[in-house]
Amino acid sequence: MKMISSILLLLILSSCLCAATFVVNVTQSSYQAEENHSITLEWTFTNKTNSSPSSLFVFCKLRQNQTDFVIYHVFMGVEASLYLDKRFTGRVQSDKDVLREGRIRLHVSRLRTEDSGLYQCQVNTEYGWSSASLQLNVKVGLVAHLREMSDGGVYEAAVAAEFEKGEID
Repeated sequence: MKMISSILLLLILSSCLCAATFVVNVTQSSYQAEENHSITLEWTFTNKTNSSPSSLFVFCKLRQNQTDFVIYHVFMGVEASLYLDKRFTGRVQSDKDVLREGRIRLHVSRLRTEDSGLYQCQVNTEYGWSSASLQLNVKVGLVAHLREMSDGGVYEAAVAAEFEKGEID
């Protein structure tokens, strides 16, 4: 009986250690950006050199008001675009080289204020799964904001020129 208990304890501890060694992290938990700019969002995960690329599943989404918008999907080691949300089509590029190193790097271009929200990536492999989230806040750019406020193009152009020169913070 003592031998069986020892074996069961060893199995339980081994499974706990395996599960605890696979982790997904964010390199930064919160991002700020301006509309029409670009940003790179990054997650890292535990990667084993002997794992098969076909055992990699990645699912990244934007969560807003209990609705999910898929921005990136890897199925059996291959990028899959079938479930990607249309509003991100052509605006999200991944760095495929760093995926093998245990990093998910997504470059989002032409940011919109509606891109603000909680981004989550879940990674599944043959040795575990985990997920991590980050927050993105996209603000209206200064020039766009002034454009909404101004009545005439002369004022808008003058302020934009001063901003470009660095005279306005």
